[in-house]
Amino acid sequence: MPLKDIHLSPCEAILLISQEIRSLQLRIARLEHGMEAFYSSDKAGLGHVTITALQELDMLAQSTEAIATYMADLSHRLDDDTPIDLTPELTAIPLRELGHRLGGFKQVTLTANSPELF
Repeated sequence: MPLKDIHLSPCEAILLISQEIRSLQLRIARLEHGMEAFYSSDKAGLGHVTITALQELDMLAQSTEAIATYMADLSHRLDDDTPIDLTPELTAIPLRELGHRLGGFKQVTLTANSPELF
């Protein structure tokens, strides 16, 4: 389904961005836990590079959660409910399902290893 005539208020648009960032945080957390389980099964222990990579994943997870919370809180403070046409911005997003979610269409539950369509 092509994206056409998508009008959302700034508040709605920011809230959808917040939800998308939060779903990214959940994917990062799943990846982090999977990597921890994989590397902790090794008898030799975790090397410096592995520990650094896990710390980076943890930092990404914490950062995306903080940004999502900030965006959600910010969306509640916006008073302007005037819808704006987001069609050009949304159609420029190369991941079709992401564009639909940011356009306010039904949120699809993201599962591990689920590809995003172009």
